[in-house]
Amino acid sequence: MNSAPKFQTLTGKKVGSHRGRLRVFLVLLALLFGPSPALAADGGPFSWQSLSFDGGVAPILSGPISGTIDGTPVPSQSLENLENTGLDFHLRWSSQVAPHLGLRFSVGYMAFAPSMGFHGLSALPLTAGATVPLVDPRYASGGIIPYLAADIGPSFNTLSANSGNAGSVSLTFDVGVGALYPINPSFSVYAEVLPTLIQGPVSSQNVSTGTSVSSGSMWTLPILLGVTYNYGLPSQK
Repeated sequence: MNSAPKFQTLTGKKVGSHRGRLRVFLVLLALLFGPSPALAADGGPFSWQSLSFDGGVAPILSGPISGTIDGTPVPSQSLENLENTGLDFHLRWSSQVAPHLGLRFSVGYMAFAPSMGFHGLSALPLTAGATVPLVDPRYASGGIIPYLAADIGPSFNTLSANSGNAGSVSLTFDVGVGALYPINPSFSVYAEVLPTLIQGPVSSQNVSTGTSVSSGSMWTLPILLGVTYNYGLPSQK
């Protein structure tokens, strides 16, 4: 029988090359999502999933804006003067894949009430992100679990004008801190403070309708409270 060195499967051409890459990919997936060796004695894989809902306030910290809407110049050059403190809500799906790493996907809705006779701004962010627990959740019985969090994705922004929507589709990014308190194995409550950047939420160039407006990056400071339901928990012995 031929006994080729193992590395030939990874470096060979055509079929061998594709099979080698597939094997490497599967090994990486197994390392990332497979059972944790540290939990082997506990009788189950580490990973579990959760659904969360949170909401809170989102004051605008800064955001330059200039131009005209419906033929009227914007009454201020700062979005924090044109919009009152907003409300911010999120529905999140998360997967805790390692003791100090969770992945999450979120759908959000942020809405601001207008001020100075301006128009109400709203945003619908769709983000992917990660959480980094500073305490191993397995050993945080009865205690608070602090964590870091960050998310990134597109934001679909709306600013109603008589001539249509003066909002834009732009990038949003947040990074902040949170604290989670487990009530029982299935339910937890949490709080997050997430400084959030939305790039250019207002942008419309429609000279025929008198709307020609643009904005720079807008910073907000969402302060959120939420509840989490965990499922797919590791078996306990």
